[in-house]
This record gives sequence, structure tokens and C-alpha cells, in this order.
Amino acid sequence: MLACMRLGVIADIRGNDVALRAILKDADQMALDRWWALGDLVLFGPRPAEVLDLLSTLPGIGMLRGNTDRYVLTGEQPAPHATVGDAVGSLDLVQRYVAMAAGIAWTRGVLDQAGKLATLASLPSQLRLQLPSGANVLGVHASPGADDGPGIEPEISEEHLRGLLAGSDADIIIGGHTHWITDGPAVTQRTIPFDADAVIDDLQGRHHPNTEFSTSVLSGQRRRVSKRSSS
Repeated sequence: MLACMRLGVIADIRGNDVALRAILKDADQMALDRWWALGDLVLFGPRPAEVLDLLSTLPGIGMLRGNTDRYVLTGEQPAPHATVGDAVGSLDLVQRYVAMAAGIAWTRGVLDQAGKLATLASLPSQLRLQLPSGANVLGVHASPGADDGPGIEPEISEEHLRGLLAGSDADIIIGGHTHWITDGPAVTQRTIPFDADAVIDDLQGRHHPNTEFSTSVLSGQRRRVSKRSSS
């Protein structure tokens, strides 16, 4: 058994191979022994198949299924409205639901064509690992037993946290989903820049149905004026 283990953890890659490649290039200097990818691997980005291919090359890789990975497999998605009346009264809500359904279908079609749907379908809902110290580590997407809903956030109350983690039988629990990075035993946090414009251009070039939404996330604004049209 190794005297120590260096575990690389990533989550919520969302089909963004440009960001993933930047992370892996940075990690080359870290001599990691194993990797975990904690769900939401493929939906919304332009390169879902390439992301799964890249992840499969990592040493000791363990991958699990997030809620958006489940949506790609089943076609379901959370309703953007509380009631039917809300949806009828808001065209924007209806459009968001339709756009997400289109993104799910697009991603499923790309993965099916690439022969990767079976890979996504085979992913478990959690990962477990025993460290050389004897500590048991549990990897989840949102929380133990759930890939959606409330996750493990820094500002969560102790009472709520105990409820989320009850029965997990682990010394250390690592989750994705919330997009927060929290401190832990011997944790080194890494913030890696990547070319967001290249991802946006790829989304546009592939006519991804969620281009507008993904662009707003990547650029921090609702609409992006391309360099070509602004020059």
C-alpha cells in the first residue's frame, strides 16, 4: 500500500474539454496517483464525448453520475416552474424548459453517435476509497444518496449538514454540484484559467441549442459580441 496518496478531484465539467485540458496540463506537475470526477460531466458544453475520452485516460480514474448526466440518459429535467399556472404566465420559463430539453437531446445524440452512452449509463452514484491512513473517503455529486437538491455548501447549518450526511459511513465526504470549494484535510485548491472564448466559439460552430445559456455562464453576461463582429 502507498504511504500516501494524491487524489485529484474535479466535478461539473459539463462537456467543456478546453477547461478540462487546462486542468490536466496543470496537474502534470503534481504527480497524482488517482482521479475522481464527481458528476455533471457532459451536459451544456460542446464536447461531451471528448470529455469522457479524456477522463478515461487518467490514472485510477473513478467517475460518477450527476443529475445532469441522468437527464441525458432519461430525458427528464427539473421543471423551471412551481405550477402549471406559473408556466402559462411566463413565456421565459417555457422557453428555458424547451431549451434545456433540446440541449439534453443534442448531448444524447452526440454521445450515441460516438458510442459513449453506455459509458455514461454505467457510472455509479457514489465512489469510495480508503486512504493509506485508513480513512474512508466517499465521493458523491450532491449529497450521499442524492444527485440533486441541496448539496454540501460552506454556509450550511450544522443541523442540515448532519441530516445530509447521516448514514454515509465515511470519514471524509467530497461532493460536486454546488460549485463551491471547501477546505479539508491536506487539500490543495487549484484555480486554472482557460480560454472561455474558444469554448463559446465551439458552441456556436456546433450549433449547440444551449449556446446562449452557456455563453452567459462563461462570459458573465447574457449576450456576447464576438471579436469578429466588434472589430
